[in-house]
Amino acid sequence: MTLEGMQTDLRMSSQGEPGLIEHSINLSHTEDEGDVDLHHDDVVDHLDVIDMQIGAFSNLTNAANSIVIPPAGWYSRKPVVVLPSTRRNASDGESQQEFEDVLDRHVNDVLERPSKIRRTLMGVWSFLKTRNIIVGIYGFLVVFWGAAIVIFLVKIINFHNANTQGFWVEISSQVETGLFTLTSIGLIPSRALDTYRIYTIWWYKRQTIKLRKKAGLPQLFDIDDLPDPMYDPNYVHVLTEEEQKDLHRQQRKFQYSQTWYRAHGTETHRVHYFSSLALLICFLNDGNSIFQIFLCGTMWGLNRFQRPAWTTGVLIPASFLCGIGAAIVIWRGGERTKRVEEVKERLRAALAEKPAPRDDQLPQSLSRTPQGNEKNDQNRGPSTIIEEQMTVPRASWLNQQ
Repeated sequence: MTLEGMQTDLRMSSQGEPGLIEHSINLSHTEDEGDVDLHHDDVVDHLDVIDMQIGAFSNLTNAANSIVIPPAGWYSRKPVVVLPSTRRNASDGESQQEFEDVLDRHVNDVLERPSKIRRTLMGVWSFLKTRNIIVGIYGFLVVFWGAAIVIFLVKIINFHNANTQGFWVEISSQVETGLFTLTSIGLIPSRALDTYRIYTIWWYKRQTIKLRKKAGLPQLFDIDDLPDPMYDPNYVHVLTEEEQKDLHRQQRKFQYSQTWYRAHGTETHRVHYFSSLALLICFLNDGNSIFQIFLCGTMWGLNRFQRPAWTTGVLIPASFLCGIGAAIVIWRGGERTKRVEEVKERLRAALAEKPAPRDDQLPQSLSRTPQGNEKNDQNRGPSTIIEEQMTVPRASWLNQQ
């Protein structure tokens, strides 16, 4: 059986009936929405939070989609990771509850034995076993020929001939430039469009802050999680109808292009990046392309005898570091958005067959209710008190919109 996620698909064996975990996740939504469909997006998102294998797989996929693989309608950028099988017998003589369902056994094993290093390495190997092996080969070639430049420059491999030494430095530099050009120059149109989209989203965020302040409304609990009339009809929307439609359109298109981006928080993830970090990622990708343009001009416009040595010595590392910097920000930002403790508590309750505490109010860590100073609220007077409540949508609902 294959479970479809927002960023990654998950394949596992199934006995037909949902287990405790899947039943608990689905039940939490059917009680609220009356929807009997299985919400596979939410199952995969829960695993992404607690399982380092799925998390590493998703982070590598997001980085590859942002830096190397352009968006296109004729192929899917969502690879499939196979859920490893877990033994049913208890270990070391300890009394351990056995679960019939494969997903239940896997979640229990992850909660009891996190094994972060081992599961992270499993995620890297799972990533390389998919069609993303092409990305792995590309990355290896970039590192290999980049190291070759250094090896020949510092004469670790010494030909004892200046002309021959310079020749191999030139060969390594030309190959490295060609590898960078494939993505840095080829993705300029999509990168420029993504920069425009995230700047538009950031501008609407600034407008929302200013307009709410001007109207005397409390600021949003998370200023990056902007209310959307599609699932927050009772919220006070300060943007015009046209601006709200444009914001929604730009968020959807940006999320399609940059798979690491989440426009709204869910039960498992907070808003995926502050707007400033999202802008930083796009600026780093743009920097990678800009430095590559200058590098191509010097490498292919001047021969090795005319070209100043500082051009390749500065432009190649600058282009390379921009790409690496974008990948690091994507990884670190993704880890910071996970609601780890809340998800673990919910899954442990599901495995223990205990209903998670549910009332009409979300926990503070999941709430998107505007936070205000009670003393200041009293000073505003009854005419300015606004009752607002944002919902936390499930991942599968957001993916369908």
